[in-house]
Amino acid sequence: MMEMNLEIPFQQLLTAVKTLTPAQKAKLKQELTEEETAAKDKTAFIEMLLKGPAFTDEQIDTIEENRKSITQWRTKG
Repeated sequence: MMEMNLEIPFQQLLTAVKTLTPAQKAKLKQELTEEETAAKDKTAFIEMLLKGPAFTDEQIDTIEENRKSITQWRTKG
């Protein structure tokens, strides 16, 4: 999807929107709603990741030790 950024004064934009047909206004509203929903979903996902559980240093050390043990076990054969 190609993005285009234009600097249109708000009043001019509002005037242009008012000239749209009802079908075009409905399509515009749908597009704006979808964009807003996507932004909310992204924000919620980021917040979930930031607030999610995290390993302690002790747990990370245990994982590393287990990985080393598994690697040694696999390479002994």
